[in-house]
Amino acid sequence: MKTKCITLFTILVTLMLTLSACQPSSPTPPPATQPPATEKPATTPVEITFWHQYDKANAALLDILVSEFNASHPDIKVTAVMQPSYDEYKTLLSTAIVGGTTPDLASVDLIWVPEYVADGALLPLNQLISSDNAFDINDFYPMLTNYDMMGGNRYGLPFTSNNMQLIWNKDLFAKAGLDPETPPKTWDEMKSMAEKCSDPTNGVVGFEFYTQPVGEGITWQFQVWLWAAGGEFLNADNTKAAFNTPQGLEALTFVSDMLQGHGSAPGPWGAFGDQKACMQLDGSWLFGYRSGAPFQWGIAPVPAPAGGTTASNTGGEHLILFKNSAHPEAAWEFIKYLTSTEIQMRWDMATGFLPILKSVGENENYINWVNVTQPRLLPFIQGQPYAHTRPATPLYNQVSEAFSRDIQEAMLGISSPEDALAKAEKDVNQILNP
Repeated sequence: MKTKCITLFTILVTLMLTLSACQPSSPTPPPATQPPATEKPATTPVEITFWHQYDKANAALLDILVSEFNASHPDIKVTAVMQPSYDEYKTLLSTAIVGGTTPDLASVDLIWVPEYVADGALLPLNQLISSDNAFDINDFYPMLTNYDMMGGNRYGLPFTSNNMQLIWNKDLFAKAGLDPETPPKTWDEMKSMAEKCSDPTNGVVGFEFYTQPVGEGITWQFQVWLWAAGGEFLNADNTKAAFNTPQGLEALTFVSDMLQGHGSAPGPWGAFGDQKACMQLDGSWLFGYRSGAPFQWGIAPVPAPAGGTTASNTGGEHLILFKNSAHPEAAWEFIKYLTSTEIQMRWDMATGFLPILKSVGENENYINWVNVTQPRLLPFIQGQPYAHTRPATPLYNQVSEAFSRDIQEAMLGISSPEDALAKAEKDVNQILNP
């Protein structure tokens, strides 16, 4: 009986082992010490600060663009700070440079760039540009990008551009018996039309020249006539005055003569807007405040002297990157965004600024938009190849102040154009070579 029990037990054990071997194996449970899986923590975005001085509609659009950039770049957060008036903005930046509290980047008047380079405040963009295969510096108009090249380094990039052309009041032309659809093309035509359109009894001048107060307003406007006459303001390396030449004398004589009762008269700015001037030079920014003018107006290329070529003065803002930025790569991404074809086209169509990129200026959609919505913008676009930039020197503001003070005397009839240019040449050279 015992033997039978053992045999039966053995059979049962063998059967259980056999059945067990036929079952699928169970997965090995994780060790008790293995921590549960967790999500990767979110990266804190890099924060950069951008200073600018755009206001009203331009500032509102810029805020939208910044918000869109932040949404599409979750690893970067840009804070845009609108600064006060032109002079206050410059003072704030100068103070920030001295105190080491500059923003990461800023949009500034192009003539400020050389000053900040001389202060050692800016970071060259060479390395950022050369290492970025997605960025095409050749898409920018060279006239604008050449301005930022100093000592073999690039210290900025254009963000906006503008120039000046002739604007005329068609209603005043018609009232004076002039063809309201035919603006002057030459200096002689401009003087003749200005004299005919003048109406001293009602305080109307034929052409409004900016003559006071002294400063960049006088210099900026006069340079247009100087360049149209074939002259230059400073020499090639910005070390000497170059305006005291036959071309400079031709330009100042023309302006001074008109101001002595031959189609114009000295005065501050604003006569054209008050319908007290038949013509003036104005910029592409005028669409913001002339769109609702209570008179008809047109735009034409700046008249040229006999044998000369139309000319203009280009301005605008450039983007600069400060040396003390803790996040230059993030700031560079924002610079690329603001200067991209897509953003520039939106910006130009909304603000009236002129293209800085060939891919915008030659874009069929942009040209169609201009022809349909702002045909009067065409003379500004067509005038860009004839526009000049002011000298890229950190001493420009001092030079402009001295130059304007001296030639104002010829504009007011206090001195002759010859004497005014000679005095200006001496004063400007003293500033450039103290």
